[in-house]
Formats: sequence, C-alpha cells, structure tokens
Amino acid sequence: MKVLKLLFLLVFIFILSNTLTFGNYNEPDASISISQDILNKFLLTIGEVKSSSTFNISGVKGEYSWIVKNPKIILSKDKARFQSEVSISLKFPPINYTTPAYGDVSIKYNPEDNKIYIKVEKVAFEVSFNILGKKIFVGEVDISKFYQISFTFPGPKPFETVSEVNMPDGSKRKIKIESIPNLIIDEGKIIVGSNINFTPLK
Repeated sequence: MKVLKLLFLLVFIFILSNTLTFGNYNEPDASISISQDILNKFLLTIGEVKSSSTFNISGVKGEYSWIVKNPKIILSKDKARFQSEVSISLKFPPINYTTPAYGDVSIKYNPEDNKIYIKVEKVAFEVSFNILGKKIFVGEVDISKFYQISFTFPGPKPFETVSEVNMPDGSKRKIKIESIPNLIIDEGKIIVGSNINFTPLK
C-alpha cells in the first residue's frame, strides 16, 4: 500500500513539474485572439463587388465586366494573405474566363492606442483578351480598396499604468505596470499578447 502511495506521489509530482515547466512556456500574461472566420464574415458582408468598363487599344474597342467571387483572408504561420477568384467577361465577341487574385494582408499592433490594425494590401489581376488571334492587354485592376477591414480590435494592454496598494500603516504603495506586446500570426488566427511587468515606485 505504501509503495502504491509513493508511486502515486511521484506521478503527481512529475505531472505538476511538467505543467509548471511547459504549460506556461512563452505564453503571454494577457492576450486577445482574432479568428480568421470573423475577418471573412466581414468580407462576406461587403457583398457583391463588380464593375464594367470600356477600352480602345490600337483601334480595338470593347466593353468588359468583372465580378469578384469567394474573397477570403487566409491566416497561416507568420503570414496573412487575401485570395479570391475574378470572373471576367468581354461583351463582344463573347469571351469569359476566371483568374485568381492574390495579395498580402498587413497586421500591426500599435501599443500607443492599444489597437490592432488589419489592412489588405494591393490585390491586382490582369485583364486581357485574345481577339482574332491577337492578345489585347487592357490593364490591371486593383480590388484591395474594396476589401479593407474598416474596424480595429482592442489589444491586451492594461488600462492602468500605475496601481496603488493600501498598506497596514495607512500609507499607499505605488506599483508601475508595464506591458511588452507580442503579435503572432498562426494557423487560422491572430494572437496579440502582452507580458506584464510590475515595478515598485518610490
């Protein structure tokens, strides 16, 4: 029976030591997590993005239209990307094709205002048609301006920079609160964390 208790105690100490050593390793004291899904819900709410235009290149005239399909922000390890498909149509002669559109997404945390900013950078696609055996390059279209995340997220910075503790003698001890931010882009999510340091003030 004593051997069983000793074995149980050793297993408990092993589990506890591993939890203390690895469970909090490199983990921030406070953090906020933003999922990829919430960003894509915002893009979906923007609705249909499309346009029509005309061109006149070397005497070749025409009218074309394009429509964006399946816009998404993809979060992976240390990277954020925008991707979509664009369906392009020429009115006459009738030509239709689909092309991918890609672009980078910048994600920044500003500790001054404690906000997380997400911005879709340039997302361009080429418009060109083969007409009578000749390739007509119409131009490049950048759709990033239609897919800006127009809201920011609060960060994990403490609201107070100094805390006061009442002491037994009636005095107050001031403690400085300092946060060190850390932004991580991971699979399907953005994590902004802060390590909190406390320093007594004289």
